[in-house]
Amino acid sequence: MSATSCDNFFIWMVKGMSSVDQIPVDHILEQYDERLRLYQDFMNRQVTLLQEFIKENGPNVHSIVGRVKERDALRRKLLTSDSDFSELSDVEDIVGIRIITYFESEVDQIADIIHREYKIEAAHIIDRGDLMDPERFGYRPRYYSVSLLDNRLELIEYRRFKGCKAEIQVRSILQHAWAEIEREMGYTTRDAFPKEQRRQFSRVASLLELADEQFNEIKGFLSPLKESQAKEAEVEVTPQNITALVRSNMIIQELDERLAGSIGVKVAANSEFLEQLAENITFLGIENISTLERELRHRKKSILGIGKQVLEQLHEEKGFESIWEGATILFTCYALAAVSGRVDQILDYLKKTSPGQEPMPDVDTYQVEGMDDPSMDMDLDIPSW
Repeated sequence: MSATSCDNFFIWMVKGMSSVDQIPVDHILEQYDERLRLYQDFMNRQVTLLQEFIKENGPNVHSIVGRVKERDALRRKLLTSDSDFSELSDVEDIVGIRIITYFESEVDQIADIIHREYKIEAAHIIDRGDLMDPERFGYRPRYYSVSLLDNRLELIEYRRFKGCKAEIQVRSILQHAWAEIEREMGYTTRDAFPKEQRRQFSRVASLLELADEQFNEIKGFLSPLKESQAKEAEVEVTPQNITALVRSNMIIQELDERLAGSIGVKVAANSEFLEQLAENITFLGIENISTLERELRHRKKSILGIGKQVLEQLHEEKGFESIWEGATILFTCYALAAVSGRVDQILDYLKKTSPGQEPMPDVDTYQVEGMDDPSMDMDLDIPSW
């Protein structure tokens, strides 16, 4: 074969391979376009779930943010990555969530929550804290490729997310600062920088790592003092505080909407109802808002079940036009009554509080007694308005 023929054959081979390689890329991008809305919903739902998980059992964190990989970024990844992608599901980070803690010690606490609440794709766990180059400091996040647990996928609102994955990154706020500075300065490959500049980076990064460690120690000293002060400053149960809670608590707002939807009505405001709620809560022995919030988080499922049952029965009898904003708290009281030692007494008390607005009577169907009697000729002093 001549040199010219060999060159033409090589060009033909390269072009042929490029066209073959392009097939899975186009296929994956088509899947991306079809499922983009699904992944956006999945990302939003996971951010909300993580907020609830961490609020219930974790530390106070700086931020929890999510993103869905943009189409152009996905295309670049498919064309440049060494990995062999054939389906969109092979790409682990279509959905990315970043959790930034205030302290490095809290990274482990968040990791425990992720392990408990998600299915970890074990083959793809990347703990860069363990794989860190010993000459480097500062940037040691953790990445977990996760999917939903089977029992959560059985719930109707999560079934459509079967097969969806997310990459969750966890790092402290100082680790995040270091990573952003590295990225801004282009310090992504250590060997590409002169030795003296590498030493400068290492010295600065070591200061950040030392600061992380010192903050952990200071936190350990201050935590008992902070807990003591928090007990003294617990918010009491008052109508004003109940109103503020109802207007700000996501769980109450979500359950109110779901309860109203169960009987096909809307949620409406009623200040007198909120005042009655404060009395109900006090009657049950709940003395502060934090205790009430804890009961809301722990009894979410039973609150919803009891609330739907009570509302359906009352709606059939009375025909509610709406349920009152904060009705979730009333049904929290019902749930607490069910596990108390004086259930009958508490339920008799709670039944005095209506969870919704009943239709107004039709005044045209009513007559004042005696108005048809000619003998009832009364001189009524009716003032003019």
